[in-house]
Amino acid sequence: MTNNTSGETSQAQPTPANQPIAYRAARNGVWVALGSYWVIGFGFVANIALIRLLTPTIYGEFALAMFFYTLFDLQGKVGLNFAFAQQREVSGETLGTLFAISVLLGVGTLILGLLAAPALRLAGYPAEVALLTIVLCGVAFVGSWTAALGILLEADLHYKPLSIATSVAVPLSYAPAFWLAYQGWGQYSLISQNVTYQLTMIAATLLYFVYARRSVLRMRWRFKPALASQYVKFGLAAGLSQFTSSLLTQADNFILGTLTGATTLGYYDRAYRVAQWPALLLNTLLGRAATFTYAQVRDDAQRLKRSIEMVLWISAQVAAPIALMLFISAPDLVQLLFGAQWLPAVAPLRILLLAAIIRMLWENSWAILIGTGQPRRIIELSLFQLAILGIAGTALSAALSATGMAIAVVIMFTAGVMAAYRVLRRSLPLQIREALSGPLIASVLTLAGYLLLARLIGSAYPLWLSVAWKVSWALLGFGLFSLLAQPRQFIARVSYTWKLLHGQS
Repeated sequence: MTNNTSGETSQAQPTPANQPIAYRAARNGVWVALGSYWVIGFGFVANIALIRLLTPTIYGEFALAMFFYTLFDLQGKVGLNFAFAQQREVSGETLGTLFAISVLLGVGTLILGLLAAPALRLAGYPAEVALLTIVLCGVAFVGSWTAALGILLEADLHYKPLSIATSVAVPLSYAPAFWLAYQGWGQYSLISQNVTYQLTMIAATLLYFVYARRSVLRMRWRFKPALASQYVKFGLAAGLSQFTSSLLTQADNFILGTLTGATTLGYYDRAYRVAQWPALLLNTLLGRAATFTYAQVRDDAQRLKRSIEMVLWISAQVAAPIALMLFISAPDLVQLLFGAQWLPAVAPLRILLLAAIIRMLWENSWAILIGTGQPRRIIELSLFQLAILGIAGTALSAALSATGMAIAVVIMFTAGVMAAYRVLRRSLPLQIREALSGPLIASVLTLAGYLLLARLIGSAYPLWLSVAWKVSWALLGFGLFSLLAQPRQFIARVSYTWKLLHGQS
């Protein structure tokens, strides 16, 4: 058995431990990036079609169900992946313990969903919201049976199989969604997409381990109470920090939906989703590669500092031009893609794009604190932000509806970022201004250039052409101004990233 294990491990580990951490993170980050770009691209097209078939009310009800699912999901409140990352020992005891805890948490989630459904109806929420909440909790229960295997892949920074599986699962998941949407089963078309995706990922994970990592399945999985206590003790702190952070992106739906109804929430929810396009790839990288990279270099202050500043710079270089593209073209783009009926989403969308960029900084600070073993700081900061959102969001939503909530989200993330990096500076001499000054200058110059071009070009041309030139200017203008603003730094960092991707130290 020992010989088989070592042989299979050598074939199944494309990122052996003797490779530099930066190289491993960069190469596996590429797979995350490629998979994410495909998912974003396909999801972009698929969601346009769904939005044209469904109503704002349907999206609002689904958003409320997602909030309640987040509230009841126990798996997300015990960060077993972060607890395992602190140890990274693969054995029958570690895997068996992870498996047992995951399944118990899945059972608890399903029970909470079933118990909460009648309470939601008594509170006045639509029956569809209660039913969708139960289904989401049921999917979480099914997924808990393979959660340990996914945790193992993440801890190894081994994202290639996960990215390939995601790239296949996403297109498949939209097939039942479209069919149900055409049949008039609005809310259920959205939940079917979620269910199909989760089940496909579970099957793909099992197939990968059966054919590529069979030695893991051949181990004698055993539950060890002392190890379970260790995992839960650390994971609970990390998981609660993750939960409170997730509430930052869900509580606004609860407040707005409760105050103004599902239809207004539907407009806001679609605006929020579009505003997250710049951060979709980055959040995946920060939540996976960055977090585990920070955990592995946390004892080396200089390497940790360089890693953080590099992540910030790359994040800004990727997110800023996409945000500019959406901000500049928002009225034309929404009408072209979704139809004139969705124009009420434009105002909150433009404000939420600013929130998405600020959220990028917050996500990185979250990854740093988790990776360096400070999850309780996340809880403190998240509770601080939730208090701000509760107060500002309620007041501004009552006064300005969805636009008011968007403003409250900007205020919340700004306060959280300022507080988080103030904490981090106590132990790390981070040069945040240096990392972000170039992208900031490029963004300002790109906007100024757009205003000048808009005056010269005018607006007497087809809608598609208006979107095309605005999108082109945002992307090309930002790239040009980034290079001109900090030529040496820009070239050096692009060159460094290129070398890492090609395995050069």
